[in-house]
Amino acid sequence: MGKIIRKVTPKVVAAPRAAVIAQREMSQVLGSRRNFYRPMIRSRHPSHAPLREVMERLPFRSVIRMGSTTELEDVFTANGTRVELNSADAIRNSSSKIKMKECFTEANVNTASWIRASTPEAIIEGMSQFSESGEISYPIVAKHAYGSRGTGNTLLKSELEIREWCVGKNLESHVFEKFYNFNKEYRLHVTKNGCFYACRKMLKSEFKDHPNAWQRHDDNCVWILQENENFDKPSNWDQIVEHCVKALVSCGLDFGACDLRVQNSHTSEGIIRENCEFIVVEINSAPSFGDVTLEKYKNELRNLLIDKYNER
Repeated sequence: MGKIIRKVTPKVVAAPRAAVIAQREMSQVLGSRRNFYRPMIRSRHPSHAPLREVMERLPFRSVIRMGSTTELEDVFTANGTRVELNSADAIRNSSSKIKMKECFTEANVNTASWIRASTPEAIIEGMSQFSESGEISYPIVAKHAYGSRGTGNTLLKSELEIREWCVGKNLESHVFEKFYNFNKEYRLHVTKNGCFYACRKMLKSEFKDHPNAWQRHDDNCVWILQENENFDKPSNWDQIVEHCVKALVSCGLDFGACDLRVQNSHTSEGIIRENCEFIVVEINSAPSFGDVTLEKYKNELRNLLIDKYNER
């Protein structure tokens, strides 16, 4: 089977960059609907279940991985021509904070300064290099390699807390990061083509004084869409998107959700910052879905599949 075409259009180009191929038009070109297949969604996250029903059938077999590293033998297509989004290796890179940080560093992604260490002394010495004074600047963040949605992350505010926290732990399974007290957090959903959906995470009022308010997730946040004035889009948005795409590509992902911490858009004097400081915290191949996210991904994943099919 050749490239998917639309009448005289030589190649499918994914929306919104060009017209989307309607399924009936593909049927006219490629024949019976019997040859159309829904993508196989590899995910255990309950919010992804509806994706299995709403994804459009396409004239080729495909797999979309969202957090799954299960290898699937291609037993149906000739010469292994099944199209896959997010390889198992890419999922491994992004699901391990150690591998992910190594990928980020190699690609010069703007991320938190970090180290690995095997003793409390090594943590203190290693983290001291990120301070102009040569002394460790507190707090620091300890992250388990496979922590998720706020679990496995600990804010350490003193040498005593570091030493007490280290007791009985396998430090080799952690990374240690400089803490950036930026007030805003965003999630950008990206492909190699850029950002196709973004939200701001804002703490619920009842959590503002909570000791764990330094990290934000579904349980303690509301999600603000770009259309909302409270989204407060930073002036250097294009630069932020660029680093999210670099994070994606560095891990080998086809799509993913980048979480960022971003400096306030205004100074304390009310002056707009031209360049807000920011860090890419992590990239996630299996973000939780709401109704809007589902609709965005349904369209974007379809376009990615067609693009990848045509690029073979």
